[in-house]
Amino acid sequence: MTKDKGQMTASLTPLGLTALEVCSDESVYAPGHIQPHGILVMLQEPQLTILQISENAEQFFGISAEALLGKPLRRLFSRAQVQRLAGYLTEDNLELGNPFKLKTRRKVAQTDWQRKNQTFRGVMHRMVDGLILELEPQRSIKSTHSIQFYRRLQAAIANLRNATNVTNLAQILAKEVKAMTGFDRVMIYRFEADDSGVVIAQEKQTHLETYLGLHYLAIDVSAPAHKLFYRNRMRFIPDVNYTPVSLIPTNHPLTDAPLDLSNSLLRGVSPCHVEYLQNMGVAGSMTISLLDDKHLWGLIACHHYSPKLVDYETRKACEFLGQFASIELVHQQERELQIYRTQVKTIQDELQQKLLQDANLLEQVFSRNSSQLLDLVHAQGAAILLDGHLILVGQTPSDTQVQQLVTWLVQHNEERVFATDSLSRLYLQAKAFKDRASGILAISILFNHVKQKSYHILWFRSEQIQTVNWAGNPQDAVTINEIGEMHLCPRKSFEVWKETVRETSLPWKVAELEAASEMRNTLMLVVLEFSQTALEQAAEQAAIANRAKSQFLAKMSHELRTPLNAILGFTQLMNRSDAIPSEFQEHLGIVSRSGEHLLTLINDVLEMSKIEAGQLQLTENCFDLHQLIHSIIDMVALKALEKRIDLIAEQHPNVPRYVYGDESKLRQILLNLLTNAIKFTTTGSVTLRLQAFVNSLNSKQRSSSDSKAIITLHLEVEDTGCGIAQSDIENVFEAFMQTEEGRHAKGTGLGLSISRQFARLMGGDITVQSTLSQESTFICEVLLSLVNSVDIIASQTPRAVIGLEAGQPNYRILVVEDFRENRQLLVRLLESVGFEVCAAKNGSEAIALWSEWQPHLILMDIQMPGIDGYETTQQIRDTQAGKDVVIIALTAYAFEEDYTTSIQSGCNDHITKPFLETVLFDKMAHYLGVRYRYREEALSELDRKSLSAKDFQVMPPEWIIQVHQAALDLNDAELYNLIAQIPNQEQVLANALKYLVDNFQLEAIATLTQIHENDCG
Repeated sequence: MTKDKGQMTASLTPLGLTALEVCSDESVYAPGHIQPHGILVMLQEPQLTILQISENAEQFFGISAEALLGKPLRRLFSRAQVQRLAGYLTEDNLELGNPFKLKTRRKVAQTDWQRKNQTFRGVMHRMVDGLILELEPQRSIKSTHSIQFYRRLQAAIANLRNATNVTNLAQILAKEVKAMTGFDRVMIYRFEADDSGVVIAQEKQTHLETYLGLHYLAIDVSAPAHKLFYRNRMRFIPDVNYTPVSLIPTNHPLTDAPLDLSNSLLRGVSPCHVEYLQNMGVAGSMTISLLDDKHLWGLIACHHYSPKLVDYETRKACEFLGQFASIELVHQQERELQIYRTQVKTIQDELQQKLLQDANLLEQVFSRNSSQLLDLVHAQGAAILLDGHLILVGQTPSDTQVQQLVTWLVQHNEERVFATDSLSRLYLQAKAFKDRASGILAISILFNHVKQKSYHILWFRSEQIQTVNWAGNPQDAVTINEIGEMHLCPRKSFEVWKETVRETSLPWKVAELEAASEMRNTLMLVVLEFSQTALEQAAEQAAIANRAKSQFLAKMSHELRTPLNAILGFTQLMNRSDAIPSEFQEHLGIVSRSGEHLLTLINDVLEMSKIEAGQLQLTENCFDLHQLIHSIIDMVALKALEKRIDLIAEQHPNVPRYVYGDESKLRQILLNLLTNAIKFTTTGSVTLRLQAFVNSLNSKQRSSSDSKAIITLHLEVEDTGCGIAQSDIENVFEAFMQTEEGRHAKGTGLGLSISRQFARLMGGDITVQSTLSQESTFICEVLLSLVNSVDIIASQTPRAVIGLEAGQPNYRILVVEDFRENRQLLVRLLESVGFEVCAAKNGSEAIALWSEWQPHLILMDIQMPGIDGYETTQQIRDTQAGKDVVIIALTAYAFEEDYTTSIQSGCNDHITKPFLETVLFDKMAHYLGVRYRYREEALSELDRKSLSAKDFQVMPPEWIIQVHQAALDLNDAELYNLIAQIPNQEQVLANALKYLVDNFQLEAIATLTQIHENDCG
């Protein structure tokens, strides 16, 4: 026994109807017929042979459709007219020729109307397998002058620009379209998130009932029609009750498939839509799409209650008005959203500042600032669950209900920010607390390790019971067949049907979702700081937090490197100017060195991230090992001098001068070991010992005449410092782990961990022997290769580029960079040398500039909003001209896979930010063959040697006392005056002292002069 329709549809809601199908794609895109107010001809190029034609051809041309098949278009129109059409076909965009007038060669004497009207207005558009020509007879000799259309549009656009909000804009648009077309009713119809629609503005004849505020089911605009409205912005049906005109033959003769009429102005209407309009009492309609970026925002729906024929020019004017209104809608929405974002950001900043100030008191901060937390996203309640500790604020479900809800979220949701205004639809248990939490916005941070830790913030909105006025009962859209199956059908009634919506909150706005995402970032940073404190309590907790912190810092490195690129870049750019005073150049040098130090710290973090990701690789080259050791000793000598520590280097004669290996990693190992030793030594000495052992070659190596001998470089760094407890010996090599003494010293806690990983990658290891409160010795061994004399390349000091050599092409360089400061830096740097430069701030601008300007080389940023650098590069490469252009990725991402991805996407090369200008210029010279002019450098610069007390003996004791006092007083001006008194023959001393003053090492000067004073006294 089957149920009756009332029983089966009693619980059917507008949402439930979306599960039923309405119109097939084919009935919308390829209905097999056209409307009778025109003729459609499908042509084959290049002869313009008629392959398919509408059946009504005989009515207009006096020749049957069958007789015209296979005939050239000249059968209908004169040779001159056909040649004119062929000329339009040479254009890439056929719209440039549309519309055009055609006059038939034959006159049919059937009616007076046809004797006098043989002029057609035509349009053409291409499809995959042919060319479609559509003709509409010109039914009136009257025509609107173009200046009238211009004035009408100008006035309409001016009115739209004066709109104060989206609703006001929609009402103005409806009024202007009705005035231009004369339709009985013009509505502005906006799509909702569930694809249903609502009428937000309307202009109508006074006797008609209002549709303003009515909601329409999502099925009223089927999915195929929805897609087509986005693709084809105009739909015109002058007479809903038309007699369909078939195509002859029915299918495309070359493909035997129904002809795709997606872009056709005359396209027939699907039967379900015809019945839908008839049931509404509509006899003529016109619909214009309103687009928001890449989405169908809404429609301009025009209804007439008798047939309504609108001329082509008016239709195109309305279509243009719809396009302009779409742009204005986007602008209005952005303005309203920006006001809202500003309000939310004020709260966000205040809350973030308090969280960062009290990172160790996370729960207390949230409890004390509960009102700000709720105001952040306009919620009535919130739940904060921090590693198992729950805090409830405002109107919320119970503790147990919140815990169960969080468990469900973790199991069923992988989004960083989760939001819904109807939780019970997804989580049935939410019905029990719908009055407090019908809507939920949640952020989560999960650390999935041995012991899972999680942090969640959930915001709640209470139920908002509301009445929605639908245009018709959804049950009227359903029919039930003889076996009880439900199917959709066009509704026969559009009387207002009221639906009471329950278990739903106010929807979450875009700005609120953004605020929640920002809060997640803040919580991530605070949690990591909180986890760092917990490291000191348990080794297991330390391992979890270390890995999490490493992952976070790896992501943050991009954000740090990007502004640092601007800092170092503009410093280099300013140093290029001869107009900068010498004292400012010295200050710039200090800024540059400080920036490079910061970059070193960032690189430490990156290296740690690479190590944990298993992505660390060797970068080997030939280098001077003796020079490397000498330069490192020079770098750390000043620190040792400040602490009155003896720095001793003992190098065995068997240590070779020239070797092959990873110079950069060996440099970092030595620097870390020596710097650590000096840091933790207060008296005594730090000694570096080096020795080399030649490894025996295996049989395979001996058989190769060009193989390099392998050596083990054995180095020891011994100090007389505080020593290390035996329980801490292995901990010193763990990331972020420090001894008790180390916690009171500056540093990231990464140096020794990175150094050991480097040593192991180079075939060796680092170990330590130590006696607490006495001494420590770090022993490092790495494998290097001996090199032949032909492998040795003398190092060259980079020369400063000041311009381009004469007689070269005018090189065009396109800079693509979304970060304004970096974009400005590159433009100024390249223009200062003599390149012609254009800049784009995103991928879309870059593609447009590329097509128009055709640059020789593109510097492509990778991370950009919208189309990123990878996709932009691929789109340029897909063009014929884009295959040869040089594209260099310039990005703050520094991992090996980033380089590989850049190359795979089509880039020629990859430069990591921050970059040295010499690297950039060298790359450009390599790919373009550019020749530069260089600044003339001084032949030599006086060495800045490490000072000792004996060096001051060339000066009078009174002068030494004055220097000592000026250093104690931090009086750099007096020190510069005293340095000026040093004789010319002692310029080495003068330069060394000036270097110490420039770099704020006044304590070292005071120490040296005090030692000398004691020695003299």
